[in-house]
Amino acid sequence: MPVSNTGESLKPYTLLWHTKQKVTLVKEDAELVGGCIGDTIDLSCWKNCSVAISGSTAEKVLAGCIQKCRVGETCQTASNKTSFLKILKEKEVTEGPVFSKDGNFYLVLYVAGKIRKIDLENKNASTLVSPSLDGFQGMPLGLQCDRENNIWVADGRLGLLKVYQNGSFQQVATVNNKNEILQGFNDLMFDYHGNLWITAPHGPIAPFNFTRSNEEPFGSVYCYNNTTDEMIKAATGFLYPNGIAVQHDTNGVPMKIIFGTSHNVTSPLWSFDIVGPCQIENKQLWGNLPANSYIDGMDFDKEGNLIVTDYVSSTLFVYGPDGGPPICQLKLPFKHVTNINFRPDSNELYITAKSLWMLRWNSNGMERYCDRL
Repeated sequence: MPVSNTGESLKPYTLLWHTKQKVTLVKEDAELVGGCIGDTIDLSCWKNCSVAISGSTAEKVLAGCIQKCRVGETCQTASNKTSFLKILKEKEVTEGPVFSKDGNFYLVLYVAGKIRKIDLENKNASTLVSPSLDGFQGMPLGLQCDRENNIWVADGRLGLLKVYQNGSFQQVATVNNKNEILQGFNDLMFDYHGNLWITAPHGPIAPFNFTRSNEEPFGSVYCYNNTTDEMIKAATGFLYPNGIAVQHDTNGVPMKIIFGTSHNVTSPLWSFDIVGPCQIENKQLWGNLPANSYIDGMDFDKEGNLIVTDYVSSTLFVYGPDGGPPICQLKLPFKHVTNINFRPDSNELYITAKSLWMLRWNSNGMERYCDRL
């Protein structure tokens, strides 16, 4: 029968059904504490977390425990757990996976400041470029391709870079359209109109000292207007904005940007409506990961589901087109997942961590800007 987990003080808030490995939220007002009827909670996590639930703070702490310990349905993929293919291992954590328009695959070693070209068939890597300017080493973090087969780079120290196939590059901008020094960038995504949306969790680019918005919410979202060549700070005031995706309607019109904040205890996914080229309004909470997650890269599959990586738990959380709670999750058999990218016209999902992995998703990836006619 349902029993109260920690005593009298919790009776107004929740009842939990216990088994040896899990507890299940059953009370009808479970939503008041951040859960849903039938939520499954990992028991070992619950035992460690719930010891602090008591007195006047019970509801707040309980909500945090439910958010932290909730276990979602496991995603069904075309691969099973033993079908993860390890491509190669690097000496440090990798990031920024992307296929170029001609089918080459790239990722970054952000600590070493390198953009690497990966031979997926022979499972080896070579350095395309190690960007630096005026004696300052770059910190490439995110990559995207354009229709001319160039690679655009979100760099934590140098801002926005454009890299050509021969390894040469240019710094696209150092200031925004208001002549303010750019912040260091992290992730980026083209919308189907060719505008480039970019998360900026760092302080001013080099030569300024490197700073991060993990304690003070000065992180921003920028947009580079590919028609006017303007760099626009579209929104600001976030704790370490990380990962970004663009949602389009059935006609390919950009509708929303969605991104996470990595050092926010509630692990929110934020959205803004796109109302014009590089113009947004109507900030909304689009979804949440479990509390204290470290949201990283994300990408849409062809069904319109958003796949979001969590660096801490090395889990993929999947959200339906309308957001809300995740519809399923997939625990990965390796640590420190940072980002994902689909091979074009394929269900091959490439995953960066300290190694590069591939699994077959249950649908193809969403069409990219650089592949659209």
